[in-house]
Order: sequence, then structure tokens, then C-alpha cells
Amino acid sequence: MKHSIHLSRSLSGLLLIIAVALSSCNTSKYVYLKDLEPNLPQPITQTHQTHIKSGDRLDIHVTCSKRELALPFNNLTYSVSADGSATASEAAAPKGYLVDNDGYIEFPTLGRLHLAGLTLPQASDYIKGLLVEGRHIPDAIVETSINNFTIYGLGALAPGKLVIPSGEINILQAVAQMGDLQNRANINKVRVIREEDGQRVEYDINMQSVELYNSPAFFLQQNDIVYAEPRKRTNQAFNTSSTVISIIAVLASLAYSLTYMFR
Repeated sequence: MKHSIHLSRSLSGLLLIIAVALSSCNTSKYVYLKDLEPNLPQPITQTHQTHIKSGDRLDIHVTCSKRELALPFNNLTYSVSADGSATASEAAAPKGYLVDNDGYIEFPTLGRLHLAGLTLPQASDYIKGLLVEGRHIPDAIVETSINNFTIYGLGALAPGKLVIPSGEINILQAVAQMGDLQNRANINKVRVIREEDGQRVEYDINMQSVELYNSPAFFLQQNDIVYAEPRKRTNQAFNTSSTVISIIAVLASLAYSLTYMFR
């Protein structure tokens, strides 16, 4: 019985040691912004505002003092009662307005509107102006957002995608939300692949340098692909060998312990 208890404890200890060893292999040991000097403010050299592009699906929400006037512009189905009051259907989920290849959307009553190239506040002001000047809604309030603002992660980064409701995110925030860079990543070469002006552009970012703040890809845009380039195979093989050696050492230690107990 005593031998069984000792064996159980030894096996539990082995599992714990292996778990710690494996978790340490997956934990990032990188130093970001390595050349950042403490207590030295970094000037903000660029500001960012998201611009509307073809393929964006916009959520345009119109409000005013008379709710009935705004309902037709909110992409919802609604019904009008006998007393003239209107009620929107809660079952109708707005899908948003798709910006076509020419940069236009089809908006109720106002028709075809060109919004590509505008920032979100500019689009809101533009639509508000049309509603007020056209005497559709004298006190219109318009809010515009992008429903499908998405960032994709590939390579030595947790693969997947991020949907950003606010429409604004930088490279550091994106990497953090994707679970950090893996140990096999080349931290000095994280690539951002972007489509702009009818062509694909690639930006390489050194995550250890404060120069990333000045990169055109520091602030990410719709449908950007963040690709963390893996290091060379020799480095990966070295890391794998180190892990295997560590586990073998643990197993050898356990074997020695079991031999000692059953003397």
C-alpha cells in the first residue's frame, strides 16, 4: 500500500513537472519595444481615423426627436398603427449597407451615396446634411460604424480573426488579443499584408523597436493580414530538442525514484 501511495505521488509529480515544462515552451519570452527608454515620452507622430472602403458593411443609425421620422432610414421593417404611430419590428436584424466596388451604398429615400474614402464621422455628417437639407428630418443625428471590420492572424501567431466593433486597433493590441507571438516567431519581422489603391502592399514590423510606432501599419485597417514569420528550422529544431531532452531527464529522474522506493 505504501509503495502504491509513493508511486501515485511520483506519477502526480511527473505530470505536474511535464505540464510546467510544456507550458514554459509555449509562453512567450520576447521583449517588446526593447529599445524603449523608461520615463522618456514618445511623441505621437501620426493620428488614425478609419476610412470607408469598398466591401465594408456599414451600420448607419439615424435618430431624432420624432422616432417615426427616423424609422425608414434605419434598415428595419416597421408598421404604422391607426393613430399614425410607427413601430419597428424587433425581429428584423439590420445587416448594414454594403459599400460596392465603386464606393457607393443604396440608402433609403436618399438613393445612391458615395461614401468610400470618407472617415466614419465624415460619413455621418454627410448623411445628416442630406437629411436636414432635404427636410426629411430637421434634427437628425447620425452614427456610422463598420460591422465587418476584421483583422486576420497567420503564421507563428494564434491563427484566426478579430472583429473590431470600434473600427480602430493597432498592431500591439491585435497581437495581444490573438494570444501573443509564439516562441518560434521571428519577432523582428512581423508582416502586415494590406490591400490599398488596387494593389497589395506588405509592411515589415520589428516588434522590438520603438520605430514600429512610425510604421504605416502600426494602425491596422480593414481586412489586414498579420503574418508572424517563423524562425529558421534550425532554431525550431533546437527548441524541440531542448524540450525532448527536458522530458527525458524528468523520466530518468522518475525511474531512479521508483528504483529507490522498491529496493
